[in-house]
Amino acid sequence: MSTNVTLTGTLGRDPELRFTASGKAVVTLSVVTSKSIKNDDGSWENQEETWWRVSAWEKLAENVAATLLKGDPVVVVGRSFMEKYEDKEGNERQSLKVNAYNIGLDLKRRTAQVERSVGQGSPQAAREAISEPAGVDTWGEEKPPF
Repeated sequence: MSTNVTLTGTLGRDPELRFTASGKAVVTLSVVTSKSIKNDDGSWENQEETWWRVSAWEKLAENVAATLLKGDPVVVVGRSFMEKYEDKEGNERQSLKVNAYNIGLDLKRRTAQVERSVGQGSPQAAREAISEPAGVDTWGEEKPPF
């Protein structure tokens, strides 16, 4: 059984980028999520720490590997599932895994510089491509705040 999840956490190590025999890119991440509480002395303590194995494919995998590093705060959206496996001693273990649809830097805790992909053009060109012709109001009575 799988469940859609959104994780906010920290990368536990640098992303590992590999390629399948057919040439598809796949990246593997370790993401730790936790609940932080503030102690009486003002220091922060992490509780309920959970480690997740995250994988992403193709262009997302390449972008993640080129952008993120160990310690970066991230937001991951994907499908979670429990994988059972046998460790070196023959004990049955379980691991939480996520196949990611989207992965990004958590801008609540960091800033980022955006690099537009080739073919998307300038921000102005992108705005012009989606703007409506003069006099056309597709939003009805209320317009969006941008």
